[in-house]
Amino acid sequence: MSINGALQIGQSAILASQTAIQVAGNNLANASTPGYHRQVARLSPARPEYIGRAGFVGTGVQLQRIMRTVDTALQGRTRAAISDQNAAEIDQRFLNAIESIRNELSDQDLSSRLSAFFNSFSELANSPNDEAVRTVVIQQASGLANSMRELRNEHANVRLEIDRALGATVRTVDGLLDQVAEVNRQIVDAEQGGGSDANALRDRRDELVNEVAQFIPISTVEQPNGALDILVGSTPVVLAGESRGITLRTDASADGTTVSLRVKSDGTTLQPDAGQIGALFRQRSETVDPAINDLDTLARELAFQVNRIHSQGQGTRGYSTLTGINRVLSASANLASDAAGVPFDIRNGSFEMHVTNVATGLRTTVVVAVDPQTMSLNQLAAQISSALPAGTGGASVTPDGALRLDAAGGYEFSFSNDSSGTLAALGVNALFAGSDASNLEINTQIANDPRLLATGRNHIAGSNAVALDIAGLEDATVDALGGRSLRGFWQSSTTDLAVRTQSANTKAESTRLVRESLDAQSQATSGVSIDEESISMLSYQRQFQAAARYIATIDETLQTLLTIV
Repeated sequence: MSINGALQIGQSAILASQTAIQVAGNNLANASTPGYHRQVARLSPARPEYIGRAGFVGTGVQLQRIMRTVDTALQGRTRAAISDQNAAEIDQRFLNAIESIRNELSDQDLSSRLSAFFNSFSELANSPNDEAVRTVVIQQASGLANSMRELRNEHANVRLEIDRALGATVRTVDGLLDQVAEVNRQIVDAEQGGGSDANALRDRRDELVNEVAQFIPISTVEQPNGALDILVGSTPVVLAGESRGITLRTDASADGTTVSLRVKSDGTTLQPDAGQIGALFRQRSETVDPAINDLDTLARELAFQVNRIHSQGQGTRGYSTLTGINRVLSASANLASDAAGVPFDIRNGSFEMHVTNVATGLRTTVVVAVDPQTMSLNQLAAQISSALPAGTGGASVTPDGALRLDAAGGYEFSFSNDSSGTLAALGVNALFAGSDASNLEINTQIANDPRLLATGRNHIAGSNAVALDIAGLEDATVDALGGRSLRGFWQSSTTDLAVRTQSANTKAESTRLVRESLDAQSQATSGVSIDEESISMLSYQRQFQAAARYIATIDETLQTLLTIV
């Protein structure tokens, strides 16, 4: 080997040592930098030189590459854990929010309100003619309706909060995907030729991808040119240097507003099952919407079951005029058709309408037959008018689709024996107005005149039959509620929510522990250990010193040779 070759060996050792020291120093400088992956200088022997029959001799060391210490499999598991933890926290947040809104362990919860309402009818049954007790019943009914409307509004506000969060997070992720695509382009440009890795850019991209994983579950595929494709399920959202984007689509229908996640470029539907976005969709469809539906179902059945009994009873006086509190969409459409829009079902049957002469007490009863398949509200009003004795009153339909009954001077109307459900469906002699929790309210005519509150049947003075039947609704089974009572249905719904909330709390804690464990493993693999880097620096320093000493020795040898010459 020549003297020049020997010097080249020393030079390569010095340069490699300097680079390795610089890499170790950079690691120490970024020991606390979020998202930084420890870098390692990979050294390899330079190509040996053939020196004849003796074989080959080494020509020094070369820097192969500076690479990050990354476990890609662990990285994928960590991103999945990030998505799961964020989803669990969203589930926990909104399940606890709904449970807090219902507040079933307080004295003012809906279960307590229901019990107080039915108990007030029990008290009324003991004193059916007591005006003060009647007023208490009306106050309890009004309070229950107000409580249901407020509860419904609070549930709707939670759904609105979810929709707003979905809009904000989708816009955030769409922006992050654009950034990933831009960094992809920069990495491809920097690494073209395959000579080195753009480590700082790769760290930046990993941070962005981890941030995306907070919002939506993803998988990644790295291409040979260094670009990273991102997929949601099997649908790509980033391909090399192009982001396909995501967007939130909102569709309004008769059943309400539905939202879906789409790929911006082609409209493909995405169905994330984790991350904040996946959890927000899940909470909307599996928690808030069912909670609202349960509340609406309870309010609907409460109104119908109470009105079904109340509409066939009598108070201490009759009606001189009344307007049904439930409207129809079309007064000319058959009552059973969707076009009519009657909020409750009407069956084939009949109801009795009584006309009482206030002065004489004489009472005339007419039977009104109802066939909802062939009869419209206009026809029903005409049939009532023709059935009533001449000069006692008539029926009509208001412009907004309500049945109106007007008694002639000196007469009053009352009702009984409704086998068709017409009176309750149209809100005639009904206690509650409305068909769900958003519009449930007490009949203002009864609220203004407690004497109209029905307590008895068959016009028997002092009868409490209706009051007892309504009080019994608290524990009576209802077919529309799956054979459960009104209170039992609500308690079942609340119990199910409590179980799911407890499960969400447990899952949030377990996903946090999993995430922390994986972070610790990632830190052990990719994090910077100051002790290890200090040892590496000492090792490379010694290598540098040895290389310098080696060059000095070669220099001394060269000087000796020159002196001899």
